[in-house]
Amino acid sequence: MKVVLTLRARDEADILDANLAFHLNAGVDFVIATDHRSTDGTTEILESYERAGWLHLIREPEEGIRGEWVTRMARLAATDFGADWVINADADEFWWPRGESLRSVLEAVPPRYGIVRGLWRHFVPRPEGEAFFAERMTVRASPHSPINDPNGPYRPDLKSAHRADPHVVVGRGNHDVSGTSLVPLRGWYPIEVLHFRLRSLEQSARKFSTA
Repeated sequence: MKVVLTLRARDEADILDANLAFHLNAGVDFVIATDHRSTDGTTEILESYERAGWLHLIREPEEGIRGEWVTRMARLAATDFGADWVINADADEFWWPRGESLRSVLEAVPPRYGIVRGLWRHFVPRPEGEAFFAERMTVRASPHSPINDPNGPYRPDLKSAHRADPHVVVGRGNHDVSGTSLVPLRGWYPIEVLHFRLRSLEQSARKFSTA
């Protein structure tokens, strides 16, 4: 079975190498990435993985509808890269399997189901310092907190992985997929998606100035 990760990134150099290394060691076989006008070293990191044969890089110089870029990558995974399962992630997300690997938990999905959801787990900013983000950001927002604003950065939500399909449409934020007959598996969440959205004052300011 082949697992392909799609990744959209813009100026994520502080976390990107850790993201790619983690997923390639957690059961992902290949990565398709879209780089949107990065200027901080993100492009060079992606290019290094491309040279090593682990990644297909799409450079997107224009503004556009980002969900369409993810849909394009998900369809390429099915048509050009032999994927069986596709995980649509952002550079600040780490898909942590509740099992031996991402491949093993996806292999356990019964054949009649084609969409699996992971629980979005938000980690909150910690004080500035020299330490790596994963060493500083060890406090997770409680899902029981009354933070249900749909525009809030720590709202409870789910992310979706799916069996490869050349007709799939990936929704905004990679939370849902449509345009396919794939059946979602409900009530079982074999993956936790660790989310490190805001990691420093500098990174947060850059993120919101280019959003």
